[in-house]
Amino acid sequence: MTDSDHSPIDLNPPALKPVADAPWSDDALQRRGIASELDRLVSDLAGGAEPATIALDGGYGTGKTFILERWVQEMHDRGQVAVYYNAWENDCDDDPLVSLIETLASNDKTDWGKRLAPALNEVLTGVLRTYTGIDAQKTWKAGKDQPVGLLEAAKSRRESREKLKDILAELVDAAGDNEFPGVVVVVDELDRCRPIFANELMERVKHVLNVPGLVFVFGVNIVALRETVRAVYGNIDTHQYLLRMFITTLHMPPGVAFPGTDPGQKTAAYLHGLADRHGLQSFCDRHALLKKSLGEALHLLGLVAGGGRITPRELERIMWLLSKVAAASLSPDGQVSAMLPNVLLPLAIASVKDPDAYHQTVSHPDQAPAVINCLFELINEANLDKYHLRPLDRLEMTMYRVCHQRYPSEGTSLPPAYVTLDEFVREDGASTLKNQHLSRRSAGITKERAKTLLDAAPPELELVGVRGVDVHVTWTFGTLRFITSRFDVVWPKSRAR
Repeated sequence: MTDSDHSPIDLNPPALKPVADAPWSDDALQRRGIASELDRLVSDLAGGAEPATIALDGGYGTGKTFILERWVQEMHDRGQVAVYYNAWENDCDDDPLVSLIETLASNDKTDWGKRLAPALNEVLTGVLRTYTGIDAQKTWKAGKDQPVGLLEAAKSRRESREKLKDILAELVDAAGDNEFPGVVVVVDELDRCRPIFANELMERVKHVLNVPGLVFVFGVNIVALRETVRAVYGNIDTHQYLLRMFITTLHMPPGVAFPGTDPGQKTAAYLHGLADRHGLQSFCDRHALLKKSLGEALHLLGLVAGGGRITPRELERIMWLLSKVAAASLSPDGQVSAMLPNVLLPLAIASVKDPDAYHQTVSHPDQAPAVINCLFELINEANLDKYHLRPLDRLEMTMYRVCHQRYPSEGTSLPPAYVTLDEFVREDGASTLKNQHLSRRSAGITKERAKTLLDAAPPELELVGVRGVDVHVTWTFGTLRFITSRFDVVWPKSRAR
């Protein structure tokens, strides 16, 4: 190919940010409904006499930040006072209270900065001495000789706390004059912080910033946050501890979810959008074979994502790996094009979801079942018809072929999985099959099912037309080894014979 044949593939596209007045314009996964539920919770809790803390719980990569950033922008657009605080970005601070209050004060949607500034330094200095240990040793030494001074210091700290609460209460009351109750403070990425910082942040909110009408919404991974708490306090009941920190919890779906009546079309649109962000779509669109192969790959990826066990971040990583291979080695060559949906895609999925299975398959001959098992554990085949199962059968049989490492003495021997299936179909007696060369998906299959799999196997050679020239496509372990070296695989030496 010439340079003009290439479209740039961006391996590091910029993060998507919400757009003013249209914050959900890129919400391909239709996650606005989660923000609407947060609106309802805020409305219910903001008018209460007690401070409110809400947890938006989801595993890593499920899209919490995507939702929270757009929700804050949506609140800004409708005139509601809302603040976004990224805890991880402020993890370097000695105490989270400083950066959290500074974030409130610097909100350009209010005049809080002007109103907080006169008392901010005085109040924070007094409050921080209560928690951070600043001047603690000096105060302790002074207290031995001057106990009255120690009591006065404690009184001063308490008064500083109360003054800070009074200031915040006034600001919250003023903000509540519009049609939206309370003030929302979104605290994101808490579970990524240092354990001490994360715990102190939660406790500052509960003990210092507990102002009625000030609603804190934490974007967290509860499972990871429990380990954070345990790292600070040891073997305590972390469930009960977090119940004290959060009044209520809203749970994210564990993987990609497409509500509505036509999930297949929405899945396809979302995945093609991901491919377009990386430039992979436009690159493949220039060549008929690659365009067709990418379409097949995204269709298969949609079937896998339909099982609901792949997060948006994992889909982004899978697309990144495919783009990485494309940027380095994909071309209109029939061999590589044919491998895109049936070999590169399952390997990319396994490298993200089950790295052990991935390395087992690419590092040892005849270990295709490891990747196949990973792939089909993610798929809900019960909801698929024969039309959707056919490309999955072809993928499975292709993986058996490319993972069969040939040696000179073996000639053109078929993969053991092929031989096993063929012998099972031909022999009399046995009605079900179990064999170590096959994936768990194909263990216990019937003869009719074995015939279907054999029919789906790619031929040893495929003739593919490329610019009017026939290209011989040979499915070999050597080809797999060459192409997947783009995945940063460290390949072992071939076994000696």
